[in-house]
Amino acid sequence: MIESGQTMDVLVTANQSPGRYYLAAQEFSSEDIDFTNFVHEVATAIIQYKGNFSLTSPPSYPNDTLPLYHDYSAAASFKQQLRSLASEEHPVDVPGNVTTRMFITVSANHVACPDDSCYLGDYKVAEALNNISWEDPSVDVLQAYCRNISGVYTMDFPDLPPVMYNFTGDDLSTSLAEAAQGTSVKVLNYNETVEMVFQGTNLLDQSEYHPMHMHGYGFYVIGVGLGNFDNETDPQMYNLVDPSKVNTFGVPKRGWAAIRFRANNPGVWYWHCHINRHMSWGMSTAFIVKNGDMEETSMRPSPSYLPPCITSKDKPYGEIDQTLKSDI
Repeated sequence: MIESGQTMDVLVTANQSPGRYYLAAQEFSSEDIDFTNFVHEVATAIIQYKGNFSLTSPPSYPNDTLPLYHDYSAAASFKQQLRSLASEEHPVDVPGNVTTRMFITVSANHVACPDDSCYLGDYKVAEALNNISWEDPSVDVLQAYCRNISGVYTMDFPDLPPVMYNFTGDDLSTSLAEAAQGTSVKVLNYNETVEMVFQGTNLLDQSEYHPMHMHGYGFYVIGVGLGNFDNETDPQMYNLVDPSKVNTFGVPKRGWAAIRFRANNPGVWYWHCHINRHMSWGMSTAFIVKNGDMEETSMRPSPSYLPPCITSKDKPYGEIDQTLKSDI
């Protein structure tokens, strides 16, 4: 299964009898069947071998052999089989000595309504990580960080959720879904080794599959499971030998996923759910990775003319101000 927004390099071994074969794909949804309302089509292409062989009949259409679009067991089983090559040409370098550990809940939430326009009365729907729903600042975090602009973000994104509970249970208290809004980021030193466990929840009875994506990094998916993450037993099952390296991974419905990466790309990096609705409701945060000790391990200084995008009646969008061109 390929998550929303994910890219994947796949090695195909052509070891079948010469002929034509269908390559087929279909959408996947973890939402309740009655809630899902879209056309369920199968996308197809044909792979044809080179050489002399007779085309006696068209290839067998794969529609009847594909799992159902909501077959979660089939999707989870396939994901657990994904491996890196872990060869000399394609080495695997999973960080071993973890210096930062984070446990992050991925959940549907609600936040206080600012006025009387909200459908839920005093609250409105939100999504959150560790019960913090991201709020877009008026100045972007990268600009604020590079130019030391205060009051734009806080550096207090928590390593743990505010309360530990039965994350995947039924009929959870709605008080657990109360989230704070803010522009809260996590700060990492250069070259830290990070392990993050993302725990899916059933808050507000809204457990879903969440494709999580981080800009600026690839990372190793070292473990995936259903239910609540067990800090004693689940790490014993981590794959530290040949895990897949991706830039987007899925947090299972009522399950968890664990990743590791080395923070060796300094800068400000956005982390978010790749379902646009969830991202717009606040399921995102940002990581600030500090500079290293050398020039090649540090961010380049931002040009003084940035940001150049200007929208007005007098200037086309993206035109650099004439007074700033001398800085280019």
